[in-house]
Amino acid sequence: MKGLTKRLTAAILLAAVCLTATVYSRTRPVELRLGFMAGSYWDAPNGNCYAVIDAAIERFEREHPNVHVTYTSGILKRDYSEWLIDQYLLGSEPDVFLVLPEDFGELCELGALAPLDGYLAQDEAVSDTDFYPAALQSGAENGVQYALPYECVPTLMCVNKTLLESEGIAVPSGDWTWEDFYNICAKVTHDTDSDGEIDQFGCYGYTWQDALIANGTSLFTEGGSSCLISLPRAVQAVAFAQRLDKLTAETAPSARDFDEGRVAFRPFLFSDYRTYQPYPWRIKRYSDFSWDCIPMPHGPAGSNSSELSTVLAGISSRSAHTTLAWQFLRELTANADNQSMLFTDSHSVSALRSVTDSEKTRQILRQDTPGESRSGVEMLSDVMEQAVAAPRFRNYDQALLLTEGLVQTAMEDEHNLSLQLQRVQHEVQEYLQKN
Repeated sequence: MKGLTKRLTAAILLAAVCLTATVYSRTRPVELRLGFMAGSYWDAPNGNCYAVIDAAIERFEREHPNVHVTYTSGILKRDYSEWLIDQYLLGSEPDVFLVLPEDFGELCELGALAPLDGYLAQDEAVSDTDFYPAALQSGAENGVQYALPYECVPTLMCVNKTLLESEGIAVPSGDWTWEDFYNICAKVTHDTDSDGEIDQFGCYGYTWQDALIANGTSLFTEGGSSCLISLPRAVQAVAFAQRLDKLTAETAPSARDFDEGRVAFRPFLFSDYRTYQPYPWRIKRYSDFSWDCIPMPHGPAGSNSSELSTVLAGISSRSAHTTLAWQFLRELTANADNQSMLFTDSHSVSALRSVTDSEKTRQILRQDTPGESRSGVEMLSDVMEQAVAAPRFRNYDQALLLTEGLVQTAMEDEHNLSLQLQRVQHEVQEYLQKN
């Protein structure tokens, strides 16, 4: 009996210890670490860059009393990439962190990002269809989703409405073509004061890369294994940019010409549109003309598409708190209240369809937009639907720089452009295979 009593007592004590350990493990404080940068990725003025993240943390901690969410403040954009890679190499990276566009390929190659497809498939509170396609694609590689979009900025075409009106030209509709674009540029490009030099221009800043996207093609394959610059659609796009450049071959316009109202069109990031439309920035920067933004013109084989720049958020593949990390990532990127704050506390755009394509968002943007300059506001969701995610493989920036120089040389040559671009593709292809 004594032996039985001892064994029973020991069993009870063991059960009590296990129960205590279980309860403690569920209630003991957990620190969830974040990686977040100060300021705007697009260098737009931002009064309180931590407003969105702080609001997300407050809601999350309220719903998870045993979790304490922390981040290091004051890390600037120019330092953030190096800081994050260093943290990963030291084995002390945050559980959840922002992923800048230029860092996505390297982080994937390092294996630093946890795949998210399983979470997306099992979590009924969020779906990949909640996001605009290009924004979601920005966080995917080889068919695997490694990050979700936190904030985005599309490119639109800025229109000098005052200049067009003085020339008797209507502002183009959202569904306008290269030919519409070229014809307007040709008409407004001339010498207004008869001094023998062109002083009014059709466009500043439109590139052959813009034309590629608008003609339904891209410069590289998604993974960066091949260059596509000699494909027929790409040759057609570069030829259009070359034709457009010839309008101002003798006197090229500058950014100052646009600022002073002497240029009809200029591609513009939506963050700049948000920055310079409201008073007083509009008065300080563009006081002499009325302007608005519309989608980019499309080529014969494409649509009114432009490149979408996306800041992502992901989970460390080595996080010890993967479930909590996913729940916070979902709060940050897929919570409508949190994402709506991007339109009041930043100059970026939400990747959530339900937020960006809402009447509440349109009202917020209209308050910032003077007079009738509202095309960019009304067309924003359509622009996001048609946007294209740029490839972001490792060494992308170096490959792009090489290609830009070679294509520019080809455009300046009066000989067969198609043949020139075949040579460009061959040289870039060699670089991609070696790197």
